[in-house]
Amino acid sequence: MSNLDHYKQAFGSVGWFIPPYVTVGFLSILSKRIADNGHSLDQQELEAFLALIYSADNVAAMVTERYPVTPYIQDYKKIISEAVQAHFTGLDHIAVSGLIPVIEGAGKKLADDRSVSFVSIRSLFNNLAGDCKRDAIENKIGAVDGVVCMMDSFAEFAEKHLYVHSENYPLADKTNRHGILHGAYSDHDYGRPLNFYKAIAAIDFLCFVSAFRAPISWFAPSPTDESKLLATYYCTCALLGKNKPTFS
Repeated sequence: MSNLDHYKQAFGSVGWFIPPYVTVGFLSILSKRIADNGHSLDQQELEAFLALIYSADNVAAMVTERYPVTPYIQDYKKIISEAVQAHFTGLDHIAVSGLIPVIEGAGKKLADDRSVSFVSIRSLFNNLAGDCKRDAIENKIGAVDGVVCMMDSFAEFAEKHLYVHSENYPLADKTNRHGILHGAYSDHDYGRPLNFYKAIAAIDFLCFVSAFRAPISWFAPSPTDESKLLATYYCTCALLGKNKPTFS
């Protein structure tokens, strides 16, 4: 992993951040697409790109092989699993509202483990990212420049998007903690797959943070027989979701 500052700028401009467990090649393709579009990207187009990352196969491998063994994330493995199932069934209001408390709960536990103090949720993620940057620099963990960029990228996402005041959220997707959990946003404001992708990416970021001290790889888990079976189930959920009855 080299210096990723150009990715941080590109993804930050469209309300995202540098995600873990994604190849540099894919990040380069998305970054170039954003640059070619004048450092902007329609949220629907971003959603289509992220759907390739958070596919049934990739998410199933995380659900079976990574979340259950990652300290502090494993405390919420059932909630995450249910949220993932909701997403593939087309219930993205429920999927994202289920994941946001996990982001906060796991974040607080990781901050406590690292003795990181904070006065608000917004400061929690900024301070947690700052402590990981310090750790990477002082102890030469990973490709330091890349790790520092990833930490800065997530802190910026949390500050300017996930935890900004709901009235000030700048994009159409409304992936915003306050608006969703406080009920300021209604049915039509959110509930897209993009909301789920941004939230599950935040969970993955916390897995990455946990791996600073836990013997867990910084690379995406390989598929297993169990994860392949689960991915097939998710595909079945997606088919059922497309054919579910709707009520006005």
